Amino acid sequence: MVHKKFVITLFTFIIILQLSYPTFSNEKAVRFSAVGDILLDRGIRMIIEKKGQDYPLKEIDLYLLNRDLVLGNLEGPLSERGEVLKKKYVFRGDPTNVAVLEKAGIKLISLANNHIMDYGNLALIDTIVNLKNAGLYPFGAGENQKEALKPVIIHKNGLILSFFGSLGHPFQVESVDPKTSGPCQVGLDEFVSALQDIRDQVDFIIVSLHWGLEYESLLHPHQVEVAHQLIDNGVDLIIGHHPHVIQGIEKYRGKYILYSLGNFLFDQHGDQEQESFIFNCDFKEEGVLFPYIIMIEISNCQTKPAPEEKAEKIIAKIHLITDQGKMFFQKNDDKYYIKEIE
Repeated sequence: MVHKKFVITLFTFIIILQLSYPTFSNEKAVRFSAVGDILLDRGIRMIIEKKGQDYPLKEIDLYLLNRDLVLGNLEGPLSERGEVLKKKYVFRGDPTNVAVLEKAGIKLISLANNHIMDYGNLALIDTIVNLKNAGLYPFGAGENQKEALKPVIIHKNGLILSFFGSLGHPFQVESVDPKTSGPCQVGLDEFVSALQDIRDQVDFIIVSLHWGLEYESLLHPHQVEVAHQLIDNGVDLIIGHHPHVIQGIEKYRGKYILYSLGNFLFDQHGDQEQESFIFNCDFKEEGVLFPYIIMIEISNCQTKPAPEEKAEKIIAKIHLITDQGKMFFQKNDDKYYIKEIE
């Protein structure tokens, strides 16, 4: 009897040790997620003032806080300075609300969009400083085009990942003054040259593109043309923003293109503008593995997991605008794995 008790005690002690100390692995792997457009002004700002900084994303952060890197697109500066531009829609968030992103684990912040300059260069500079001071990684905009073109380079779990951000169709122009501050809007040839310069120095190149036509689920041919050209020149993954609705998913030469993730946190009220998904994958030495998406919805300025019935409706829409001849989605709990038809 004493011997039996000793064995049980020893076994229990070993289990406690295993739970108390982390296991170490030499495997190089980065768990990555990407979300859509994020607004911290207007209705979202009002709900934060009323219910606190945790409220907008507290129902969804369980999907993000366990990831190594999460990328999102911030629509508008976070600043108290600047002069408003004369345009129909202008955004500027409270700089303290960078905590909304920080609390949800969204670390990679693309500023390559058509709202980051709504309050001019001072607000842009404040935004970059505020994000960096919070330990986040802004990219895709700067005080000049050289700075805007610079990627963020992340060393994580034995891998080196680089993140570029740029305007795309219909914003991208053929040439812009190199001294122009704001989002990256260099010509395609210059952008490709920057990709080629860094290709041999990193394991993965991820590009966030602000492109497409607003509220259009169907792709513009220029989006496909640009995406293919970027992948031909070394890009491993393309994440699209701006249309505020979901667009299709494509796999080209073994690389994934998410043409638009839709809104992640916004105060728009249309059904399509309140439907979105989180893209997830693992970066490993072998490539981009285990891609899957999670359906989400925005309700009363709060992002939530989509209920099963709603999730099925969203995935059906995605399937309609995705290359059905090459891809399908395999459900496993709340995850929809992106699979190729053999």
